[in-house]
Amino acid sequence: MNKSVERVRGAVRYVRQSPARLQKFKECVVVEKIECKKMLCLDVCTRWNSTYFMLDTAQKFERAFERFEEQDTNFRAELERGEGWPSVDDWDNVRNLRDFLEHFYEVTLRISGTSYVTSNNFFDELSEIDILLRDAQLNSNIDFNVMAIKMKEKYDKYWGDVDKMNLLMFVACILDPRQKLKYLEFALSEMSSSEKACETMQKLKESLYELFDEYKPPLHSTCSQLSVPTHVSLSEPQQKMKR
Repeated sequence: MNKSVERVRGAVRYVRQSPARLQKFKECVVVEKIECKKMLCLDVCTRWNSTYFMLDTAQKFERAFERFEEQDTNFRAELERGEGWPSVDDWDNVRNLRDFLEHFYEVTLRISGTSYVTSNNFFDELSEIDILLRDAQLNSNIDFNVMAIKMKEKYDKYWGDVDKMNLLMFVACILDPRQKLKYLEFALSEMSSSEKACETMQKLKESLYELFDEYKPPLHSTCSQLSVPTHVSLSEPQQKMKR
């Protein structure tokens, strides 16, 4: 998997190294009739989202790279001196990785929004990531499998223990009319053991009751507001009219 990414990165880097190469590549895109408004971008190796952008764009121009090789005799030779020429299998690996990273990119966009409430969706997105990582660990591709295991280890470091999660995250989830206690209990049991899920749900219910008691109006104030006065004093104009 890493080799495939390195080979595609090398191809992108070669094309972007000079304006002349980039212009020739654009001509190849036109010849291959590839309709894409984006253009090749090089990633920052330490930032996964930039790698996603690079792979997402590069995989759309696979035919353009093949056409570019026919016009630039140094293209393949230069790549062969490095990580190698991206093969069909490499492009397949890149597309699989791109599809995998797309889920995380979309989740990141949803939970980092600033123009809408995100607290009620945070746990839902968190459980989705947990499912994605567990499914990825069963992938038949060994490199993909190893990558998913490492990602799951980092995920568990911060979100693996349900007991260490803030209860307010669960409260916000339950206050969303679309969510139910049963859903939350099911999601927690999938992320941890059934025993821990039951314990967390009990704590959550107690917290919800406490929250309700905190915000409900006192009984005596409610009664006083609803009671109708039995004696109404006459105002001064009314007393004069009575006389």
